[in-house]
Amino acid sequence: MSFQKLVWGSVLVCFLALVVTAQQQPAVQQQGQGWAEIGPPSPAEVRGQKLFISNCSFCHGSDGSGKSGPDLLRSTIVVHDVGGKQIGEVVHAGRPGTPMPAFPSLTDDQIADIAAFLHRQTKAVVARFSYQIKGLLTGNADAGQAFFNGAGKCSTCHSPTGDLAHIAKKYEPPELQHLFVAGWNDDNAPQKQVTVTLPSGERVSGTLLFLDEFNVALRDSSGQYHSWSRNDRLKVQVQDPLAAHEKLIPQYTDADMHNILAYLETLK
Repeated sequence: MSFQKLVWGSVLVCFLALVVTAQQQPAVQQQGQGWAEIGPPSPAEVRGQKLFISNCSFCHGSDGSGKSGPDLLRSTIVVHDVGGKQIGEVVHAGRPGTPMPAFPSLTDDQIADIAAFLHRQTKAVVARFSYQIKGLLTGNADAGQAFFNGAGKCSTCHSPTGDLAHIAKKYEPPELQHLFVAGWNDDNAPQKQVTVTLPSGERVSGTLLFLDEFNVALRDSSGQYHSWSRNDRLKVQVQDPLAAHEKLIPQYTDADMHNILAYLETLK
């Protein structure tokens, strides 16, 4: 495992742990001439994360670092944005001639919240070499196993003797926590699949490329691109392999996350 992957995994784990009501301040270590600290998220940043995930993550990734769309954390528009003004111009109008659609239904206040979330993310990237995550292995493995088989419903998709066998040997604790929270690692982000049923009854399936209230686009197994304008007669069914993980993010407590990690660490 490369140092770069470990660092990026640590950044996402730190951010997600804060979002899911973690009460402890992240550990901060001084390096060089300064200190870097990413404190608890503000209400605007929490609202912005939810809006970003529901409207933007299918192209830009759940953390803004890019997926089929560009990395927003290195975007000059985001860097120079003030209060959502510059970001809002792009979001409201879209980028004609590119896959970036317009989102006219988002209000200025909602865009300001999204901007607050993205600004927090850029700060985390800048500070990634200035802190280290400590105290991850403090949970109760038995409680983690109970959550895995009970409230978390993890066992409906995963098995400690199947896909998770020896997983603690494959990943260091920060990367392992990233993996169970996000549902994927940096080398293998699963893509959403979609089936579109046309008014004629014909069904077309493939990898989801774009979806909003007006349009849907996919690439089928042969590599062919398809797109349609949405209407009442067009049926769209999305299969999201990460849906269960994303549903759990706002439900995790700090104790849940430490307990699950403690349990996964027993799978060696």
